[in-house]
Amino acid sequence: MRNRAISSLVLVVVGLAFCGCAVRAVKTTEAGDPRAGNKVLIATQSSEFKEAVVTRIVEGLKEDLCYVKVIDLKALKDEPATEYDAVVVVNTCKAWRMTRGASRFVKNFEDKEKVVLLTTAGGGDWMPKSAGVDAITSASKSQKVDPLADEISDKVRKILRAPSTGPQ
Repeated sequence: MRNRAISSLVLVVVGLAFCGCAVRAVKTTEAGDPRAGNKVLIATQSSEFKEAVVTRIVEGLKEDLCYVKVIDLKALKDEPATEYDAVVVVNTCKAWRMTRGASRFVKNFEDKEKVVLLTTAGGGDWMPKSAGVDAITSASKSQKVDPLADEISDKVRKILRAPSTGPQ
């Protein structure tokens, strides 16, 4: 009886630890009018830092009368990114590499001048090799949220102002 109680307790503790460590999916959200002249897609992973940066970017771009859609990075492969005027990809550096979904997207997306890539890395000094897109790295520190969100927003605005042939 005692062994069964200990086994049950161990299972509960392991289950709670697994749930606490599991990566939470980002809920798809939209801001602005989908009929707006400029459409921005943000694909991100979930973390307190990334969510703060993305929230600040969305708030700023709404003021520019843009339509902004935020999705989980894992959903990027299913989203028609070519229908957007700018794409922001937010991912994490693990083992000195971008996440698989971000790497695959950057490699395969033809309109690289429409992409801004943010990779969070421990010290913020790692940079993806030859991504071919406008890439930024940063440590996930709360004092970097506002300046980083402003930098990304400015890059997106520059993309939106650039002459374009429109969505492909």
